[in-house]
Amino acid sequence: MANEIRTKLDAVQNFTISLAALASSAARQSTMVANPNNRGAALIYLKIESGAAAPAAGTIYEVYLLRADSAGTYRSDGAGAADAAITIVNAQILGTIVVTNNANTNFYGDFDTAPLGPLGFSWGIAVKNSTDQALNATEANHLKEYATYLPEIQ
Repeated sequence: MANEIRTKLDAVQNFTISLAALASSAARQSTMVANPNNRGAALIYLKIESGAAAPAAGTIYEVYLLRADSAGTYRSDGAGAADAAITIVNAQILGTIVVTNNANTNFYGDFDTAPLGPLGFSWGIAVKNSTDQALNATEANHLKEYATYLPEIQ
């Protein structure tokens, strides 16, 4: 019988990243995630809730992949090791979430890091609020998860 290559998903984990009341045009990075099992890629699941003031329709939330070297001395766009504000210049974009003109509304995005190459020694994400309004002020209203994966011979 021939072998099959199947995708093995690891358990879903939460990012540590504070999105509550993220201001218009501001960006926030997650705490970097160690990759000791050398997983090559991850699925990213986000639910971001707009704030009390409705954003302009067609504006976006931008999601970026951040990587670090083995020593942690290099990180994309000079990211830190922990959840913090960040200025995005050259980090690779994972994708965008387009919003409608609705206040306190959930907007969803799921992204695969594979097209951008291996995750590396440690990695994380950054979220930039490119709408004209702040995000919802309740942190629990935002979902920030990931599941690493790899191809496995069966």
